[in-house]
Amino acid sequence: MINTILKTSIFSAALLFLFGGCSLEREDYDQIMPENFYKNESDLKAAVTAAYHLFHINTYGGGGIYSHGRAGINIQSEVTTDILDCQWGDGGTWEMMHTHSWTASNIDQLGNLFGRYKNVSQIRNIILQLDAADVSEAFKQNYKGELKALRGWLMYLLLDYYGPVPVASDEDLANLQSNIILERPTEAEYVAMIENELKDAISMLPTKASEWGRVDAGAANMMLLKLYMHQKRWSEAETVARELTNAKYGYRLLDNYYDCFSLETEINDENIWSIPCDNENYVNGWVTHTIAAGVPYSNSDIQMWGGYRMPWDFYNTFEKNDKRLENIIGEYVSTADGKLINQANPGTAMRKGAMPLKYTVDPNQKGDRSGIDVPVFRYSDVLLSLAECIANQDGVTQECMDLINQVRNRVGLESLNLSDYTNTDNYFDMLLLERGHELYCEGHRRTDLIRFGKFIEFARNIPNSQTDDYKVVFPIPNRYILEYKGALNQNPGY
Repeated sequence: MINTILKTSIFSAALLFLFGGCSLEREDYDQIMPENFYKNESDLKAAVTAAYHLFHINTYGGGGIYSHGRAGINIQSEVTTDILDCQWGDGGTWEMMHTHSWTASNIDQLGNLFGRYKNVSQIRNIILQLDAADVSEAFKQNYKGELKALRGWLMYLLLDYYGPVPVASDEDLANLQSNIILERPTEAEYVAMIENELKDAISMLPTKASEWGRVDAGAANMMLLKLYMHQKRWSEAETVARELTNAKYGYRLLDNYYDCFSLETEINDENIWSIPCDNENYVNGWVTHTIAAGVPYSNSDIQMWGGYRMPWDFYNTFEKNDKRLENIIGEYVSTADGKLINQANPGTAMRKGAMPLKYTVDPNQKGDRSGIDVPVFRYSDVLLSLAECIANQDGVTQECMDLINQVRNRVGLESLNLSDYTNTDNYFDMLLLERGHELYCEGHRRTDLIRFGKFIEFARNIPNSQTDDYKVVFPIPNRYILEYKGALNQNPGY
């Protein structure tokens, strides 16, 4: 399969990216140190390919940005909301996420996404070396586009979590031997940097990537759409969303929702960008993290850790004939003792909710190592986003309802009527719920709730909640504040 090419390339090139090339080394964040420079097309291609390593899963302990462990942003962006909880203790880490009890002192328990700001400069340095390299313009164009998209997306993720983070200028990168203290730019300056990177990427990239798992113009447009929606720039967001509906991209809703999350159909016309996985080095551990021992399952070789749960309150918001419920376990007969386990009789296995398996069975999985690719962006999100953009400008229209109904009809639900949603508050409540049902456990819920103004409101309903209005962003870990000797401002409230 073509995605195997990218998986293998990433694994072989990862060490080059992590330990070679000019980078901001973790040991001393106020210095930029020179390392090896890339010499030819082979070196440059390896460096570009290995940039994807930042986003890959890298097994449970490896801590990639899209890890299925507690450091994964797709996990944190769900566990901090009404959609997901975890039954494990782990020293209180999961409760800290779910109840919003994080502080600048304990936030490191969730991993170190803030430290990824050094990779923004690392990727920029590869771009500069690519510009200076004696290689063809066609080679430069394509790979620069990929790097700019990845850099822009990483910067966006950091913005969404922390607000603007320090970014080294080209002058700083050229002055590698100097001690450099980087300050946080303004939000306007930082957003403009992201926007420019993504627009450049769109102009450079092909409509469809040559290998599954690489970013292309469609993926870069989706990144730009997310940025505009984050900033509530609705007109620009609508333009990008409509661009993604253009037939030249070939995106469509699959007939079967769970084909987006199945091994046999993981390369498809709905998934705009996916993280390629395999059964060895870059594994999808979601099912193992979720399923409990005693659940009937056709692959007896998998491990069952029984952690992630969809709280019953959210599970109960699904309509009973919603086909998306087919892979969310709300009831089962235990293979251990024959008992019926469900909301009324949850036992220990379902004390915090249903099991959102999300992914179908991978017959090749052993232990926690599924090889099913992890979607980052899907076309259904484009349709729902377009419905949101239109309503924020023009009020609720029939086109809004038609877009939402496409997503609903695919999972066996009846169309909603415009006449029932003339009140925009009711419409946006409905749309937020539809987004939750369609995109559950894909890492979008926290950002959606913040954008709809519901993140803190919903969090206050969680037992033992310690949320507050300022917790729409995370704190910068205290150690960085100390290292920067007063030059790095902490987020308000922390």
